[in-house]
Amino acid sequence: MLRFLVFTDLHYAEVADGDNRIEEILANARKRDLDFIVSLGDLCNPVDENLKVLKQFKSLGIPFYNAIGNHETDKCKLDEILNFYSIDKPYYSVVCKGYKLIFLNSCYLQNDGKEEIFYKRNFKNEHAVYPIIPTEELHWLQEELNDDMKCIIFSHHSLVNDFPTRGIYNREEIRKNLVAGKVLFCLNGHDHGDDFSCKDGIPYMTVNLANYAWLGGQIASKKELQEKYSYLQGMLQYKQAMSAYIEIDSNEIKISGMDGEYLSVTPDDIELHDYRWNGVSIRPQISSHVIKVEKL
Repeated sequence: MLRFLVFTDLHYAEVADGDNRIEEILANARKRDLDFIVSLGDLCNPVDENLKVLKQFKSLGIPFYNAIGNHETDKCKLDEILNFYSIDKPYYSVVCKGYKLIFLNSCYLQNDGKEEIFYKRNFKNEHAVYPIIPTEELHWLQEELNDDMKCIIFSHHSLVNDFPTRGIYNREEIRKNLVAGKVLFCLNGHDHGDDFSCKDGIPYMTVNLANYAWLGGQIASKKELQEKYSYLQGMLQYKQAMSAYIEIDSNEIKISGMDGEYLSVTPDDIELHDYRWNGVSIRPQISSHVIKVEKL
């Protein structure tokens, strides 16, 4: 059986209790007999002063894997990010207990036909199409899938979210390469919410983040909301640091999520009564699921 803990979008140092949130995730991990732990991106600014963040997760004594998120690229170039995480390539795979773990890097854009990696929010260019999986990485993924190993795909951006600029732009092309039973399921972060769906027999899960729902656009939609809640800087913080525990065997995938609460201001307070944003649920939870493993 494969067992791991996954979390995403810690955004360390963006809120005052970043260290406490790390400790909450570690406490959840210590309860389990884990093979590894995964961050799905936007862990922290990848600079030397934040090496302490990696040190805390590595203190578990098990592998700690990372997908690159868009906020890692806000101030740092790719070589700096790779050096921080001690990885050779921005996308990579590892094998654990006979399963292949595939970590995509979706932090690329296309500008006038040229593929570029994110850096200093260059995706804000009016002509940019983003996020994408670039051609070279797509060819690499096809090769990675060309064996008999069952695999799990991890990415920062979603392979199914159709909300504009949220999901991976060439997601349909990528999904054509994925075969149910071969790809057990796909996990992503980024969307600051909770979502689960199946396409062509493959489960896709957006993991709710470890920190807050970002709703700056909703707050900015009305003058009275701006005046009342500008101090939030768009962040509606959760009380709990969210993470999910996942167990996989030959028959099923069991995802044990968690329920939480908003710290103070809720979506109701800012008139977002349906608790939906950017195509996902922003209820303070990670949903739990039991998935039957498809047979090839």
